[in-house]
Amino acid sequence: MLKNYLKIAIRNIQKHKGYSFINVFGLAVGICCCLLIFLYVKDELTYDRFHTNVDRIYRINSEIDWFGNKDLMGASNLVEAKEYADRIPEIEVFTRYKGTALVIKKGEEYVSQYGALFTDPGTFEIFDYQVLDGSLEGALDNLNSIVISRSIAEKYLDRVNVAGEELTIKLEGKLEQFIVEAVFEDFPINSSLNPNIYFPIEKSNDFKNMNPARAWNSVGNTSILMLKEGSDPKEVEKKLREVRLQLNPDEDSWASGIVSYLEPLKSFHLNTAVQGSSGVANASDPTYSYILGGIGLLILILACINFANLSVARSIPRAKEIGLRKVLGAQRKQIMLQFLGEAFYVSLIAFVLGLILAEMLLPTFGQLTNKTFIDGVWNDTYLISACLVVVAVSGLLAGSYPAFFVSRFSVLKSLSGKVKMSGKQYLTKGLVLFQFAIAAILVIGTIGMNQQISFLLKTDLGYDDKDMVALNIRGSEKQANIITSELKKDPNIVNVSLGGDFSSATSMGYGEEEFFCMYSAIDTSFIDVMGLQLLQGRNINQNEDLYVRGEDTLSNIVVNQKFLEKIKYDGDPIGLFITSGGDEPKDAYRIVGVVNDFIYTSAKNGVSPIALQAGSAEKGKFNKVNVKYSSGYASEIESKLSEAWKKVESYSPLSFSFVEEQNRARYFEEKRWRSIITSATIIAIIISCLGLFGMAHLSSQQRQKEIGVRKVLGASVRELVFMLNLSFTKLVAISAIIAIPAAYFFLDDWLSNFAFRIDLGVLVFVVPTFITLFIAVLTVSIQSYRTANANPVDSLRNE
Repeated sequence: MLKNYLKIAIRNIQKHKGYSFINVFGLAVGICCCLLIFLYVKDELTYDRFHTNVDRIYRINSEIDWFGNKDLMGASNLVEAKEYADRIPEIEVFTRYKGTALVIKKGEEYVSQYGALFTDPGTFEIFDYQVLDGSLEGALDNLNSIVISRSIAEKYLDRVNVAGEELTIKLEGKLEQFIVEAVFEDFPINSSLNPNIYFPIEKSNDFKNMNPARAWNSVGNTSILMLKEGSDPKEVEKKLREVRLQLNPDEDSWASGIVSYLEPLKSFHLNTAVQGSSGVANASDPTYSYILGGIGLLILILACINFANLSVARSIPRAKEIGLRKVLGAQRKQIMLQFLGEAFYVSLIAFVLGLILAEMLLPTFGQLTNKTFIDGVWNDTYLISACLVVVAVSGLLAGSYPAFFVSRFSVLKSLSGKVKMSGKQYLTKGLVLFQFAIAAILVIGTIGMNQQISFLLKTDLGYDDKDMVALNIRGSEKQANIITSELKKDPNIVNVSLGGDFSSATSMGYGEEEFFCMYSAIDTSFIDVMGLQLLQGRNINQNEDLYVRGEDTLSNIVVNQKFLEKIKYDGDPIGLFITSGGDEPKDAYRIVGVVNDFIYTSAKNGVSPIALQAGSAEKGKFNKVNVKYSSGYASEIESKLSEAWKKVESYSPLSFSFVEEQNRARYFEEKRWRSIITSATIIAIIISCLGLFGMAHLSSQQRQKEIGVRKVLGASVRELVFMLNLSFTKLVAISAIIAIPAAYFFLDDWLSNFAFRIDLGVLVFVVPTFITLFIAVLTVSIQSYRTANANPVDSLRNE
């Protein structure tokens, strides 16, 4: 019997190739998308779970009160982890991380290397390391000992077994020889910590020069604790705060305003509320994982809806087959099993095809999502099992209507061929409505995201970033003046200035107004090179403004308009004294000029209050050289920079960036997600249109005789196409109307993350609605035209 059912199912697939293709291909694409997307989501949700003690590992975070605004930072100071471990018995071991950039010698070449950390030996007890060579025991006891990863060993020494060998490294401005004590396997891709090189923390200049009494004021490094089995992290948190209050002087308002708390390792990757720290990768926004997971599920649902709708519609033309089977003695139960079996068989074919598609498209999907998947789709048994369940449910739903409804028809009614869908088909119409509502939401979202990203790229930054490069000179600040002098000799270089990267901030205030302000050291040429507008007062005078004569604690500054907005000062600000904040504020700055607002980081974050003060190369105040060059000189600028750089640094590699390209690269994540959402939208529309095409074809077949009669009575092809399109067009139009409020809610919520954003005008919703409607009408019209253009004799000759 089962063999007979299988034969019939195969014959039906071969006989109705078009419907079979729509069912199998649509469901296979849905399963493929679902597998890929949930593989991504699973990878996001399982970050750092490979460590044996993951449930006992915590980071010491700092909650800082910035004048009423609380910031959460995944950072602490260099003393507190050890102090806590000495005084709190629940802490089993601790480690600290402090990041550093360095240069490593490879042959005759010097290469910039990132991912290096100063740390404590406790890191080897807290995390799981697979040692490939050497030993981790006592590996960091010597100040010139290092522990490196496989990738570093292979990159610089061409093999893994290198314990005991030396590497020449420029660390914190000093070139030294370091001995490799051990080599460990690289951490998996889904790890928040991906260390390359470990140095003893005692080697750090910050550690050597640290004043323990004042160290509580800073939050510049990462501290990780591993608690003892059974310890309550909430109780440990209370004790952290008690120790902090005990060791920190009460009169120090800055330090006493910091609250320490614990964050579990398992939450590092998806906790965007906490700002990053040394050695820990930036958190991934979980919103996108939820969106992507939802899209994957919706695509699968759309495919299942197609499957169910077409199975229901195809069951009516098979009424004669059911009647004949009953005449030959088939019982209702057998007919039900036949229809369910066919649905499961088609589902199984789609499932296998979906698995093959997913495995083939995994590398492309990895590039699209910027993620490397070590294991293929076939290796994830949990994911495959979940999809098998979905396929089984799809088969059950798709086969249920013909199995339980059509099998009830009487023999006479079935053999008469006059069986029709009863009622107003609310279920079928509702499913089509749902399909295109989802498609419309995705189309609106895609167009909205495209408009927002285009808007960000066109946002006026307040300065001219064209034909400009920024040369990184961190570690070579004292040679900055030599570099600028060399560059100015080239007639194709318009101007050169020294400045910072706006990575520093401080508290400032005027009267009762206090706020957090970004600041940077600049030279006299900075404003001209950047193309800023001096609105009031004067420019910085590099020789006189660093310290005002006779007032060693005072610096003259040039501020932007946002700064004035923050202090709420309406008069002439030139000569205004600004305090440095704190319990006993003192005059620390004096405004001598005002420039226009400018965005130095990203238009996503908006305009910040900025203070520009005179810098000094001798005192290491600068870390960038901004170079403005003649248009068309971009291809030659690198060699010119390299030539100037070699005058001061013989073994440090050149590091520079084109400012315009750097600014555009800040929107990489948004562009990536735009591509993902666009791809998902196209897939959703294709699946929806396949289903609509199949439904339109079946509807046209069922109305062939009606169409024949109408043609005989004089109806034109255009009128018939309009009639056949009307019911489907209504459904799509209603779905678009339903989609608009939902799309507005999601799009507005996403746009709330941007300081500069588009207005959600009517066109953002009207254009996508018409696009969706046009695609649907075109899909239905292709089939409607073929039916309306058919010879009426073919449909009426049997009457």
